[in-house]
Amino acid sequence: MTTTLIFVRHGQSLSNLGGYFTGNTDVELTELGHRQAELTAEYLDRYRIDHIYSSDLSRAYQTAEHTAARKQKAIVPDQSFREIYAGEWEGKSFQSLPILYPQSYDVWKNRISRACPDGGERVTELSMRVWGGVTRVLERHRGETVAIFTHATPVRTLAWRWFGFDIHTADEATLEKADALPFCSNASVSVVEYEEDGSFRLICYGYDEHLADVATALPKHLV
Repeated sequence: MTTTLIFVRHGQSLSNLGGYFTGNTDVELTELGHRQAELTAEYLDRYRIDHIYSSDLSRAYQTAEHTAARKQKAIVPDQSFREIYAGEWEGKSFQSLPILYPQSYDVWKNRISRACPDGGERVTELSMRVWGGVTRVLERHRGETVAIFTHATPVRTLAWRWFGFDIHTADEATLEKADALPFCSNASVSVVEYEEDGSFRLICYGYDEHLADVATALPKHLV
C-alpha cells in the first residue's frame, strides 16, 4: 500500500523579500507569494489529495489555503512542520548575521548539517522533529495522498533522507555531500511515495517549473 506525500515550501514571504532570517517569527506572504501559492495549487490539481497539513506559521498556512480552497479540504495545523527556531537570529538581516555571529553563521553556510543558530534549535533537532511529524502522517493516512505545507529547512532535512544522507550517523564525506544539497525554491513541490515496509521512491525534489518567471529563491551567497 503506497502513501504519497507532497511537500510544498511556502510562497515568497515578507521576510524573503526583506532579506532577513525568519525562523519561527510569524510573517505573511507577499502578493507574489500568493500568486506562487495559487500556481502551485493549480499544479497540484493533477493529484488526488486526501488530506492537507501545514506548519501553523502564517506563510505556510496561507500557501496551503490556496490548495485547500481548490480541493475543498480542511487544513490540519501541525507545529512539527515549522521552520527552525533561530534563537538570537530571529528577525535579523542576512547581511548582519556574519558580522554578529561569524563562527556559527559560517557553519550554517558551509556545514548546515551541523549548524545551530545561537540560542536556537540545532539542525539535527529540527530533522528529528520534522521526521516525527512525517511518521505520524504516514501512520494516520496509509494508502492516501497527503499534502504538507512547510518551510525550506524542514524540506532540506527530509531531502537528506531521500538522497541517502543520514546526518545523524554520517561520516565527514557523506556530510559534505549533504551540505551541498541546495534549498528548494518558494512554492516548490517535492513528492515521495512511501511503502508500508519503510521503503520509498522520490518522484521529485523542489520542482518549480510550474512557476515559470515568478519563481524565487534566496540568493546563493546568503545560505
